Order: sequence, then C-alpha cells, then structure tokens
Amino acid sequence: MKILPIVSACLDLILPRSCVLCGSPLAIAVSPPAWPLCRDCSGSLRPWQGRRCLCCGLPLSSEDGLCMRCRTAEKAFDSAYPLFSYAGPMRELVSAYKKDHRRSLAPFFADLVEGPIRERWPDRVIVPVPPRPGKLRSQGWDQVEEIAAILESRGLIVARVLERGSSSEQKKLGRGERGTNARKAYSLKRGARAPKLSLLLDDVVTTCATLESCALALREDGASKINAIVIAAD
Repeated sequence: MKILPIVSACLDLILPRSCVLCGSPLAIAVSPPAWPLCRDCSGSLRPWQGRRCLCCGLPLSSEDGLCMRCRTAEKAFDSAYPLFSYAGPMRELVSAYKKDHRRSLAPFFADLVEGPIRERWPDRVIVPVPPRPGKLRSQGWDQVEEIAAILESRGLIVARVLERGSSSEQKKLGRGERGTNARKAYSLKRGARAPKLSLLLDDVVTTCATLESCALALREDGASKINAIVIAAD
C-alpha cells in the first residue's frame, strides 16, 4: 500500500489549500468546499454548446446531424453525450484529477454528470468504464469508479459488470490503432449480466473506440439500449 498518496488525498479532502485553476487560497470554513475550486472558477465553467454528432457526440465541422464516421459505420451504442470540450480549464481539471491525484475533484465531476443523468436517462443503470489492470495497480485508485461510487451514494444505480484486459494504453496509440486495441480490451465479468438499459460512464472520449468496445460487450449480453455520458470530448 502506498501511504503517501493516501495521506495526500486525505489532506486534500479535509483541507483544500488553493483553487486548482487559478491558485487563489480557499477560505477555511467549518464545512470545507466539496472540491478545490474557488467560486469564480467554478462559475466560469460552461458546458460545451458546439455542434455535435447526434450519435458519437463528437464535434461536427461541416456535417449536419451525423459525422462522416457515424454515417458509414454502425455503432454498438445508441448515443454518446460529452459535457465539455477537453480544452482550457476543463483539461486542467481532468489532468489535476487523473495525473495529480486531486481526488477531492470527484464530487465536482459527480455533480457535473448527475444532473444530465437524472434529466436525460432517469431509468438507466450506470456502467463505469473500467481502467487497465496495470493502471489500477500503479495508481491505486480508479478515477471513473470514484465518480460512480458518489453517484451510487446519491441513489443512482451502478452496475460494475465490465472488465478490461491488459491491452495497450489507448493514449499512446494513433487514432487508427485505438479501435483495434479497444475492441479486444473490454468484456463482461464472469457471471455478470448486462443491464437492459445501460448508461456507460467515462471521463474523456477521443475516438469512441472504448465506448464502442464496452457497448459491444453489453449488447452481446442482451442490453437493448446503450447510451454514454462523458465528462469531456477531446
């Protein structure tokens, strides 16, 4: 067990020291803020309002409705919905959460996705996208699961039915290689059953290869509706 990251995470939760984005000191109160962001920075974040593909949710350039990839290839999931563009402040926040282990950002990200989930998919079972086994061993925690656990504590249903094999790390591959790598990476856990109405949960989407692989595993076990909510699209 790695003691230092655990101590750091506990201190970060109990006594946030400065805003993740602007670095300004956070006022110490009886009840510390739910995440280490100052009022101005948290208020400045705006959900992505750009034109997006109705299927994969990724940005559209000159297309209308569906992007060229979704027009030419059938997807295993029904739709994906990224909340933000993976740029600027949101990129900094995701990086602080995933790379700098600012686990006190988990309630913030849970707040971001909870509203859209209750509004758009109130009948869905949340299925977290699992990490690589090596990543879990090296970092000691699962960023997506941390968010899912908070959502579960707030009354939403979570089914941890997927697992990931030891395939290559997606971010180190080119766009063309990610689909092939992801298709062989995800599967249903032994003895698990796919929820009929599933909502995949992930942090960042780039090519939708990961969502496609997870959706295939769920679809093959009988899932009839599969959507996805993602914090940001790269």
